[in-house]
Amino acid sequence: MTLLAEVSEIELKRCPRCEESLPLSEFGVCRARKDGLNLYCKRCIRQKISLSRQALREYKKARGKHGSTISSDSSRLTLDTKTSFNSRRIARMLRKLSPADRVREAIRCGAHTQKEIAQVTKLPKDEVCDALANLLLWTREIRTQIVRHQRMYFVNEEIELLAKAQAGAGKRNRSLNPSFSSVGVLMPGRKPSAKGKRRTVKAAAKTKSA
Repeated sequence: MTLLAEVSEIELKRCPRCEESLPLSEFGVCRARKDGLNLYCKRCIRQKISLSRQALREYKKARGKHGSTISSDSSRLTLDTKTSFNSRRIARMLRKLSPADRVREAIRCGAHTQKEIAQVTKLPKDEVCDALANLLLWTREIRTQIVRHQRMYFVNEEIELLAKAQAGAGKRNRSLNPSFSSVGVLMPGRKPSAKGKRRTVKAAAKTKSA
């Protein structure tokens, strides 16, 4: 009887992916959800991660074969983030991309919060979270930052551009000679290369008079 009572006390949760009722220990921790657990079980999450990795490898292979212009639908969006942030237009252009690509391009176009990304990409919340996790942890194409007590997401290309600009400024500064030995060349009067010439002239005059 005690074993049956213990079994009956075990709480179960249904995974919508595999449609199985499993113990709570089979679900990971997710503080964003009310119950504090992930929507999918650990096994389904591992399967999704392996599938996303495989899709990423295939995407990189196809991109390497066909170059940077794979197709007009998956081309880089060059919209101005301040003036051309039209959610309907971006959603139409992102419709045929994978969830990770849609989330990345939405962030590049100016959607920085999870709510804005979901509105632009028209994806469910769990798919947006999965795509953000893949882009943050596996491909490292985006970064996250807390701005005004709100988590926001940015494309890492902005960091690379800033680093290149700082590196260019550092090279320009290193081209100037910082040592004080070059100050004498810029000062008016006798140059350092003329040291000792006056003494040699005086010594020659003394020998002639003798």
